[in-house]
Amino acid sequence: MKHLWLVRHGKAARDAPGGAGDEQRPLTERGRRDATALGRRLAAGTGVFGIDAPVPEVALCSAAVRTGQTAELVNRAMDGRLPVEAFRSLYGAVPETVLRYVREIDDGVRSALVVGHNPTMYELAWQLVGPAATPDDPEDGAGADDRSVLRSHGFPTCALAVVALDIVSWEECVEGCGSLAGVFSPPY
Repeated sequence: MKHLWLVRHGKAARDAPGGAGDEQRPLTERGRRDATALGRRLAAGTGVFGIDAPVPEVALCSAAVRTGQTAELVNRAMDGRLPVEAFRSLYGAVPETVLRYVREIDDGVRSALVVGHNPTMYELAWQLVGPAATPDDPEDGAGADDRSVLRSHGFPTCALAVVALDIVSWEECVEGCGSLAGVFSPPY
C-alpha cells in the first residue's frame, strides 16, 4: 500500500509583487503560518492526524511561488528531510498530469506529498477514491462515502487529503485505486 498526501498551497496574496503574473503570487503571513504548522504536525511521524499512514518521504510541487513556499515551509518544519522537486508543468495541471508525475516516484517510497493548486488537488483526491465521475455528480457505490466526506469538508487553502492507495507500485496509481484516510484543514 502507498499513501499520497495532497496539499493545496497556503493562503496567497491577491496580487504578485510588481504586477507579475499569477505564478508569482507569494504566501501571506497566514499561508506561511499554516504551512509551517502542517510541517510541524508531519514531523511528529507516523500516526499524525490519528491516521495510520507513513509521513511523506518525497514531495512534488508546482513551480509557482506559493506552492514552492508551501513545500519549503513544510519541509523546513520537518527538519529538511523531505526531498522536494518542483515542476513548471504542475502549475495549471489537470489531475492526469499530476498522476503522470506520481507514477514516476521510486517504488521504494511508501508515501509522497504533492503540493498543488485547486481545483486540481481536490479533483485528484476525488478521482483516486472513486470511479469516473465529477465532484458535482451524486452517486452510489465505491468511493461514495469518501467523496461525501470530501464534498462536505471542502478544500480551502492549505487543506490536506491523505489517500491510501491499494497499489504496490506507483505506476499502478489510477482513478479509483484509493480510499480516503483523512481530510484536514488549518489550523493545524
